[in-house]
Amino acid sequence: MIFSYFKEKKLTLKRFIFFTLTVCLPALLLRAQDFSNIEFIENKGQWDKRVKYKGDVNAGAIFIRQGGFTILQHNPQDLQTIQRMLHQHEAGEAAKATPRMLRSHAWNVDFIGANPAMEIIPDKALATQNNYFIGNDPSKWGEGCRVFQAITLKNVYPNIDVRYYTNNGVLKYDILVKPGGNPNRIALKYEGIDKLQVKNRELVISTSVGERKESSPYTYQLAGKDKQDIVCKYIVRDNIVSFDVRGFDPSATLVIDPSLEFCSFSGSTVDNWGYTATYDGQGNMYGGGIVFGNGFPVSTGAFQTSYQGGAGSDEAVDVGIIKLSPNGSSRIYATYLGGSGNEHPHSLIVDPAGNLVIAGRTNSPNFPVTGGNLGVIGPGGGYDIFVTKLNAAGSALVGSKRIGGSADDGVNINTGRAGVNSLQRNYGDEGRSEVILDGAGNIYVASSTQSGSSNAAQRFPVTPGAFQTTFGGGTQDAVLLKFDANVSNPPLFASFLGGSGNDAGYVLAIGPGNNIYIAGGTESSNASFLPGSQAGTVGTNLSGAIDGYIAEISNNGSTVIKSTYIGTSGIDQIYGIQFDRKGFPYVMGQTTGDFPVRNATYSNPGAKQFIAKLQPDLSSYIYSTVFGAPASLPNISPTAFLVDRCENVYVSGWGGPVIPNQPNFYPNGGTSGMPITADALDPTTDGSDFYFFVLKRDATSQLYGRYFGQTGGFADHVDGGTSRFDQNGVIYQGV
Repeated sequence: MIFSYFKEKKLTLKRFIFFTLTVCLPALLLRAQDFSNIEFIENKGQWDKRVKYKGDVNAGAIFIRQGGFTILQHNPQDLQTIQRMLHQHEAGEAAKATPRMLRSHAWNVDFIGANPAMEIIPDKALATQNNYFIGNDPSKWGEGCRVFQAITLKNVYPNIDVRYYTNNGVLKYDILVKPGGNPNRIALKYEGIDKLQVKNRELVISTSVGERKESSPYTYQLAGKDKQDIVCKYIVRDNIVSFDVRGFDPSATLVIDPSLEFCSFSGSTVDNWGYTATYDGQGNMYGGGIVFGNGFPVSTGAFQTSYQGGAGSDEAVDVGIIKLSPNGSSRIYATYLGGSGNEHPHSLIVDPAGNLVIAGRTNSPNFPVTGGNLGVIGPGGGYDIFVTKLNAAGSALVGSKRIGGSADDGVNINTGRAGVNSLQRNYGDEGRSEVILDGAGNIYVASSTQSGSSNAAQRFPVTPGAFQTTFGGGTQDAVLLKFDANVSNPPLFASFLGGSGNDAGYVLAIGPGNNIYIAGGTESSNASFLPGSQAGTVGTNLSGAIDGYIAEISNNGSTVIKSTYIGTSGIDQIYGIQFDRKGFPYVMGQTTGDFPVRNATYSNPGAKQFIAKLQPDLSSYIYSTVFGAPASLPNISPTAFLVDRCENVYVSGWGGPVIPNQPNFYPNGGTSGMPITADALDPTTDGSDFYFFVLKRDATSQLYGRYFGQTGGFADHVDGGTSRFDQNGVIYQGV
């Protein structure tokens, strides 16, 4: 899982991923999960004695030495091939043919003529320590190795310091020239590289594993509270880098500030995949994913500090939860959540007190619940749905329940990634469900169940008086659940929602009058779909093999007020539902048909992603439109959806094949050709990236469009679950 931070005048993106909007003009923020900060670990004998501190970075490491540093970078294609193999994306003959060699390149950077007596000063210590008991030679062990977030080399030259730290997920080194220091003395010698040159004011480092870059050296001096930019550029001669600095004041501190753009955030030392993310009222970020063993960066005092194990033929995983400060500079807590079986988080949300609600699935017989025997509701078997509330410190459960029948619950069609089947159309669709809160803090969950046994003792435990107490049919029904704010009791209501075909509940919203709106996908015809009337709605009949649907439910779960199909003669499903401040519902989804454009100035003809605004009673469309590139298949698998206070609409998603050897496993149109705006931070794509889209109020124009992702190599994607925009347009995304 990953997190990062970018900023531009209009659009700010944070990454596990974030998206910001100010005064209803788009600003994007992207972040990546696990650690936003590179952590520098002291050497107490476990590494070569020349190394003072080591930091793990994306696909490599940095080693801080007296007078310089060493960079290790692995070949990204080799690493991605190995990751695909570990990610279970290579199978059979393809796995046998997978090369196991990991090619790497290391090079040194040394300060020429530096002070041999310079001090190395670490700071921003973390509470944790690392121990290294590897091999049978005690002299190579390291015990109680402290961990820091920044390192300063003091007096590298007279009155010149060098500071290493992480800024918004990028490794940086600032050169601080204090009054009396001479920037002309600074010289960095690169050894072990193939070529060193300046292109477009960037320093380009050529190695056997590709080109790496250091950004143009942003240089400034402080003038009161303001920064005064100073002209500075790289000079390269014989693999030695110096700086040409013009027009600075020698009586003030000068900061030369390049970024090592090839270095990124470190992560868990064990494989872990991004699923879901959310935020709180203070702007803190919460990420959830699956973790494959011990090595997730848990915090002292966390609720669960060790991996609990996994079982069966599925991925042997626990949930990993991490909370980061708003700027990503601090890990507030990180914890495991799981039992002896396997767990997957599907959706996160935070209450006003900072408690985190997690909804997902588990097949652990000892999944942590509260209330003793009352914590397990129903007979259980296969996967069950769990709803867990962690306190604001991440140190204890407020409440936790596991609910399910004898078959799989909390699963959409298949437990794994077995290719397109019925409602499972995208990679990761088996993990779609959502948890939301109302104004009183009550908890609502939309999900699915396959526990429709005719034997009541094995059936999913619906509650008496719920709007649908009998299983509709097919392999699965959707389910709708409501719990009290502390998950301290059995559900306030639990109901099936479905007909004779397969049905799934993906997304939820609280609408006017506190009624519940649930949406998803259905194969059930109108004769058997669900209780309640479709009369007078926009869709009274199933239009194709699969349609999207919306159902309005009374808040006590007793009555279906209205329900409607949303679809074409193709395959349609809804992956987002939101309300604007005036009480109008909006939906977003995928189609393989020709979704009609109504009352919309903006549309991309032939595209397969749709947005629609409806009357609150579902009787007619205010507008509907499509966006994306013309294709026979959807371009993206949607992950988050927002209607902001100005009625602009936001969508995020990702596209492209995740399993390279099997591109038709989950057919997808990919991200090439999506509509991009002139102010996009990243206007190009390799066809397998994230995509962000903002539609102006009333579908009059596109406000923003951009890509996000690496170029080439492994496809950028999500392994399951849902993520969120906040009401300011910031997106928090598990990657």
